[in-house]
Amino acid sequence: MEKEVDEVGKVARFIKAKIEELDRENLANRQKSGCGKGSAVDRSRTGTTISLKKKFKDKMAEFRVLRENIHQENREVVERRVFTVTGTRADEETIDRLIETGDSEQIFQKAIQEEQGRGQIMDTVAEIQERHDAVRELERKLQDLQLVSNVIDHAKRETRLSKGQRVYRRAQASGHALRFSSFSS
Repeated sequence: MEKEVDEVGKVARFIKAKIEELDRENLANRQKSGCGKGSAVDRSRTGTTISLKKKFKDKMAEFRVLRENIHQENREVVERRVFTVTGTRADEETIDRLIETGDSEQIFQKAIQEEQGRGQIMDTVAEIQERHDAVRELERKLQDLQLVSNVIDHAKRETRLSKGQRVYRRAQASGHALRFSSFSS
């Protein structure tokens, strides 16, 4: 799971850099004729950037909550495993050490090798499935972050087009490109 968390961190830093780049481009765009502060183009660019910032902030908050939930669930799984295997409740320090070192997995493997009871093992397998589902949810959140990145890239490309290029592109999309190109010649 650490690999996925690191991947989210990389994607988040990438998206943050792209948003900062958009901010710089917005400021630079204000120097162009007809694109000064308060112009329609400036308001559109600024509004888009603000919207992307908010979406990014919301996704990062969702990820933070998801990560905390997964951490708490993992902690509960380790506590249950220790109780299942040893019959006693472990203290906080022991649980923390087992999570950090990965020894909780070894405790479970030891229980399987000693065949302590199929019911307990099946419960633990169900817990592992729950963790797997949580990782899939994390992957979905990563895809959402990537989608935000794609939207940023698209917005950057669109804002770089001249007005004529945007009109032509819309005409092309609606099937009027031939009439538009022959009319403008």
